Amino acid sequence: MDQLILKIIKEETSGGVLSPMEIRLFKFVNKFKKELGTSTKMREFFRNSLKTFNLPESDAGYYHELYTLNYRPEGDYENLTRSNLKDPKLFSTQKRTSNTQARSFTQDKLPFKGSNLEGFWKQTQDNEWAYIVNSYGWYTIYVFKYNRWFEVDNTYSSSTSRQMRHADPVRWSEDLNQQAIIVSSEEIKKVVRGLIKPEDLLTTRSDKFITDMKQKQRSGEEFTFRAGWYNERVRIKAKITSVRKTRSGYDISVDVLDVFKMDGNKIDREAGDFFTGDMEGITKDKIIRDVNSYFGSLSSSMFKGLKSDLYKVKVTFRGN
Repeated sequence: MDQLILKIIKEETSGGVLSPMEIRLFKFVNKFKKELGTSTKMREFFRNSLKTFNLPESDAGYYHELYTLNYRPEGDYENLTRSNLKDPKLFSTQKRTSNTQARSFTQDKLPFKGSNLEGFWKQTQDNEWAYIVNSYGWYTIYVFKYNRWFEVDNTYSSSTSRQMRHADPVRWSEDLNQQAIIVSSEEIKKVVRGLIKPEDLLTTRSDKFITDMKQKQRSGEEFTFRAGWYNERVRIKAKITSVRKTRSGYDISVDVLDVFKMDGNKIDREAGDFFTGDMEGITKDKIIRDVNSYFGSLSSSMFKGLKSDLYKVKVTFRGN
């Protein structure tokens, strides 16, 4: 048993921690380090090189920091171990920056200190690491955890709202190709503490959405909405007729009761009857797309950042 424990300890402290591609990347950067000179040029070099090494471009800041903290002039990066590796989560210090430049830090998940705005790494009580962005030292606005971004839904104040625009890590970043999961101020605290995970949010919100749909069906509530543009703009009246559980999720049946063509903000009384096919340019296929788009907008804020195939909408027209 003692020998087994010693073997485990040795593996944990002496084993290489960088992947073969990461080692090759750092050796490659070593060749150009003197030429690059400034930190800005170095980071851009990382961003342009990562794809070649099959590493995500969005991690350029992280790899730049990891390389800087663990720079080895001889290029022997294979000798980095758990015991001598300087992890940016632990060794990076908060760099001073203006709030308007905060996004460059949050995208790379690097510690920073702005004006009543800061980002830092923290090991949470569930033994996970979280990158946290706080406003005024206490109000958490963004969290990166479980390999996902979370964003608080309440901006709290106009100044915090501005800070969120400056620090937003994903909204204007094409290379990240992701959305933050929108959560309440209480939920984001629970994410940090490890009491909520993305799959929990999906389950909770799915249950709420379906409960709301069933309630609308039971009440027989009719709803109207506008869709389309210019000469295809319409107002649709409909109701939910059934919410049925299937193997893959739910089928929500929607009955279209009436369709009105719009002229600006007014109903075009001369446009003809949709149900007799007299409404020029307005087809059943278009209305089906409009109904699906409407339900997509209903669920988009609730499921933002969470990929959900919870339901399919089936459209009928006056029961047919």
